[in-house]
Amino acid sequence: MSRDEGGGADRTMMIDVSKIRPKPSTAPSGTQTRRPPPPPAPPTAPALPIREWKPFTFANLEKVAKTHARLVRNLEWMLPNVRSTGEVSETVRKRLSEMLDEKISLHAEYVHLIHPSKLRRYVGDPTFLGVLAPVPNKARGLLEVDIGLAHWAIDTLLGGTGEAVGLRPLTDIEEGVMTFVVLETLKALSPSLDSELPKLRLESVAPSLDEAIAVVSEEENLAVVQLKALFGGHTGYVRIFVPESVLAVARPPPDAPIRRHRRASDAQAHAARLSNVKVWLRAEIGQVEISSGDLAQLRERDVVLVDGLTARPDQGEGGTAKLKMGLGRTGYLDAELVVENDRFQAKLAGFVLGEPAPPGAPIEGGDEVEAADGGEGEPSEEAAEEQRSLGDDALDESTNPGAGRADMEDAQAEGADLLNDIPLQLAVEIGRLPITAEEVVGLKVGHVFDLNRQVGEPLDLSVNGKVVARGELVEIEGNLGIRIVSLAG
Repeated sequence: MSRDEGGGADRTMMIDVSKIRPKPSTAPSGTQTRRPPPPPAPPTAPALPIREWKPFTFANLEKVAKTHARLVRNLEWMLPNVRSTGEVSETVRKRLSEMLDEKISLHAEYVHLIHPSKLRRYVGDPTFLGVLAPVPNKARGLLEVDIGLAHWAIDTLLGGTGEAVGLRPLTDIEEGVMTFVVLETLKALSPSLDSELPKLRLESVAPSLDEAIAVVSEEENLAVVQLKALFGGHTGYVRIFVPESVLAVARPPPDAPIRRHRRASDAQAHAARLSNVKVWLRAEIGQVEISSGDLAQLRERDVVLVDGLTARPDQGEGGTAKLKMGLGRTGYLDAELVVENDRFQAKLAGFVLGEPAPPGAPIEGGDEVEAADGGEGEPSEEAAEEQRSLGDDALDESTNPGAGRADMEDAQAEGADLLNDIPLQLAVEIGRLPITAEEVVGLKVGHVFDLNRQVGEPLDLSVNGKVVARGELVEIEGNLGIRIVSLAG
C-alpha cells in the first residue's frame, strides 16, 4: 500500500500472486525449501476387463477306450498282409489277379470297433456275407463283399466282360462262385500267419443280415476292417468283422518269428524315410558294472578295473567287438577287429538278436528300479509301520519348523545314497561311427567298418550309449584297467 504525495486518499493495488514467478532460492546449502507440487498426471484410459481363458474342447470326437486301442493293435497280427500304410501284400493281390485276369488293388481304409447291435450301419443290403470261423477259436466273424463288386467278380470268372448289373441278391450258383473267390483269398493269406495264431476259415454263407447278427450277438465288440478294392475298372469294398474274443488272444510272443519278420520288413519299408537320420554304431570291447555314486565320483587319473576285454588296442592287437546301436536292447552285431595301416576296422561276422537289456538299463514303460512303495501310490508295509511308530506329530511340521527342514534335508541325502544301489554298465568303446537306418537294413555279413581310431589312441567309456569319459589301458598287478584321461562335460 502507498500514499499519494498530493494529499489524496490511500490507494490500494490488488496483485494476483498466482502469476508471480518464485525467485531462485538463495538459501544456504543443507536447508530445505518448499517446492511447488508436481502437476497432476494426465487422465488414463480405463483398464480393459481381463478375459478368462477357457480350455478348448473338440466337439463330436469319437471316444476310444484303451481296450479298443489294444485290440486294434492285436488285429495287425491276425492280418499281417495288411500293412501299416494300408496296402495289402503282394501274395493276396497276385492270387486275385490270376483268378480274375485283371489288375487288382486292395487298400485298407479304416479300422473301427463297434458293438454287434450297430452292424446294420455298416452292412449293405443286399450284400454277400460269409461266416468266418477262426480255428481253433469257437467265436465267429463275418466277411462282407460289396454286392456290386461280387457281381463283377462272378461275371468275370464265368467268362463275362464284367459289366455292371443291377444290385440284386446273388443266386445259389453265384454264391458258390463267390465262395470260391473268398476261399482262394484266405488260402493266399494263410502262409504269412503265425502257426500259433487263429486261422481264418470260411464256414458258411449267411442268407440274411439278421442271421449274420445272430452269429456275433454274444460278442462285446467287433473289429471292422474296411478294404477299398479296385478290380479292373470297378471300385467297391470288402469288410472283415473280427470278434473281440479272438482279438484278445491274437498276439504272438515277443520272440516269435512273425515278429522278427515284421520288424525286418517294416524297417526295410520305412528305411527311405529314415535315410537322413543317423545314430551311433558303437564298437564295445568290454563292460564293467559300477554304481551311479562311483560314476559321479570319477576324476582324472582314476583307474577302473575291467575284466575280459576282447581286444588289446594298446598293443595294436585285434580281437572281437560288439557293434551296438542306441541302447542295444534288441541285440547287437558280432564283429572281428583287425588293424590295417595303424587303424582299427570292424568286419561284420553275424547278427545276435534278442539279447536282454543289461542291469540298470531303462526299459519301456518305466524304470528298472521300483519305487519304495506298494504300487498305485500306497506306501509299503514297512513305511506304514514306521509312520505309526512316529505318531501324529511326525506329520505336523508347524510344531517344529526347523526340525522339519532338517528332516527334509536328511531325507534328500538318504535318497541320494540310494543311487549307489543302482547298477550301471560302463562300456569300453574302441570307436563309433554314424550310421543311418537305411544302411542298417542293408548290412550283410562281411561288411567292414572303419572305426576311425588309430592304435594307441584313448578309449571311450560310455553308459547307455552316452560317453562319460576317455581313458587309456593300463595294467595293475596282472589286471587290466582304464585310467581316466578326461571327463565328458
